[in-house]
Amino acid sequence: MTVKLLFFATILAIGGQTYAHIPPAKEKNVSIPESKLKYEFVFNALTNRVEVKEDLSTTYTCNTYRETIPIIQPYNDLELIDDVSFKVDGRMPRDIKPEFTYYKVKDIFYSDERICTFPLPLDKQGSKGVVNFKATVLDPRFFTSIYLSEPYLVENREVTIKVPRWMHVDLKDMNFTGNSIQKSTDYDEKADADIYTYTMDNLKPQEHEKNSPGPTYLYPHILVLAKSAEVKGNTFTYFNTLQDQYNWCHKIVSTTVNKDDIVKAKALEITKSSTTDMDKIKAIFYWVQNNIHYIAFEDGIAGFKPESADEVIRKNYGDCKGMAHLTKALLKSLGYDARLCWIGTDHIAYDYTTPSLAVDNHMICALIYQGKTYFLDATESYLGFNEYAERIEGRQVLIENGDQYLLTHIPATTAAQNLGYEKRVLSINGTSLTGHVEHSWKGEEKEYILSGLNDSKKDESAEAFNKYLNNNNNDYAITNLSTSNVNDFDHDLTARYDVNFKNGVSKFGKDYYVDMDFRKEFNDYVIDVAERQYDYWFYYKHNIVCETQLAIPAGYQVTTLPADFLIKNNNYEFSIQYTKTNDNVTYKKSLVLKNSRVSKAQFAQWNADIAKLNAAYNQQLVLTAK
Repeated sequence: MTVKLLFFATILAIGGQTYAHIPPAKEKNVSIPESKLKYEFVFNALTNRVEVKEDLSTTYTCNTYRETIPIIQPYNDLELIDDVSFKVDGRMPRDIKPEFTYYKVKDIFYSDERICTFPLPLDKQGSKGVVNFKATVLDPRFFTSIYLSEPYLVENREVTIKVPRWMHVDLKDMNFTGNSIQKSTDYDEKADADIYTYTMDNLKPQEHEKNSPGPTYLYPHILVLAKSAEVKGNTFTYFNTLQDQYNWCHKIVSTTVNKDDIVKAKALEITKSSTTDMDKIKAIFYWVQNNIHYIAFEDGIAGFKPESADEVIRKNYGDCKGMAHLTKALLKSLGYDARLCWIGTDHIAYDYTTPSLAVDNHMICALIYQGKTYFLDATESYLGFNEYAERIEGRQVLIENGDQYLLTHIPATTAAQNLGYEKRVLSINGTSLTGHVEHSWKGEEKEYILSGLNDSKKDESAEAFNKYLNNNNNDYAITNLSTSNVNDFDHDLTARYDVNFKNGVSKFGKDYYVDMDFRKEFNDYVIDVAERQYDYWFYYKHNIVCETQLAIPAGYQVTTLPADFLIKNNNYEFSIQYTKTNDNVTYKKSLVLKNSRVSKAQFAQWNADIAKLNAAYNQQLVLTAK
């Protein structure tokens, strides 16, 4: 079954086959010498609908040593597996049967997403396994893309798409550049159908790199845009326009019915201590963040229909649709103008100029209040009101508006939203640095820390936070630690403590050598240009500011004050300043990532600048006895 939507966080669905993450060794040990993927739009007179028939055949070969590979094929209520067969070296393996099961995460089962899975044993060098799936997509809207590459080398593949002339479809070639892919078109007069044939050779294996863009940016695929059909006296409208897509999506969410009395009672309970409208709005938003467990199913189809708000309250968990719908329902029960929104995160390369179910993978809530639109994404568990995550900031967003729609953008954010600030006031005590430290974190910097603490066991969270603060250095002893309320997402997260940094100073004769920077952020962010295949995307725009004030011991003077350092361009700015005033030396560091994305073309410059930053980090302040 082809990838109608890219789904599963840890399973990559790619045209014709779907695989769990494949280690690099297996990628090289197994290849695909031949594959034929056939797709045909047909009219089912019994159900009076247009369907897509899929006939998928892929051959795998073992190149060196024995290997067993997982075959995983997704399906659901709208995408059915009609038949599956497989052979290894011409024989059906004994004791292996396909398992049809629900896809699950952390023992929570999804309502409609299932997989057919089985191991394919390639017992020796040269073994060949042939896997065949026949499948039916019951609605062309869900047939959105055909991915051409695999986790393995594809030596030869042929993809054919048969489109009767009563069916109106656009096929868009995506990421074909740099690949050996040829396209031809023929007309089948008997069937009155156009046949699109794609042939390809030696498609390189998909690389799964940390911090890389989503598959829609990287891998060659065919975007299938079903527009409309006129067949047997029937007219079917799919997604000719964005209005068509909105009508379909809005109709589905409108069928969700809430138990209004339960929702209203919960909203009143949540806001019983709130006085102003804004206090009530924030209380609702933060309650959903804090109390509804988000099931990360970002790319799942799951019917496109949110669960009822009362059911999400009862279960205490939900996906993005359920959480957005709950946020809307709670706010509307108090009389506020709240609406559902569809959005594609930055995981997706397309926007709403391409009407397709492939363009969005997320749902949030919009609040229109006093002439301003606020976007509420309760799946971002620790972001404050009117703060936006990197994955949605600046993205197009489709807002429900009755029979019409509103199309706008999430406000763009800057690195200023994500400030991580540290101030240290220190003195030299023998070879130790002692003093007081204060931190504050905003935006996604705050979310990063709170997410890490929340992922720790309750009895280990204090230790985890201590390790974060001391950079996992036992010589950096922290005492008298106090923090702000970690459940107050409306304000900065703060921490204060006393520190005794053992061996923080080196003493040789009359000289103290002081390393003024304890953390040295980005010092190891050198990109391996020989191995890295794709752009590098940071999770968010960083804004790190650190100030260290060091008291000059009595009887000592500054004999080496390191030079200031500055790198500034359109994408990032790194600066370090040393200032001597009276009996103190102040070190100030600012690291600002204005753009979270480093393109391959920028790797060399980035690495050169990181080398310069490291050279600046290695400079030491020298104090000498008078």
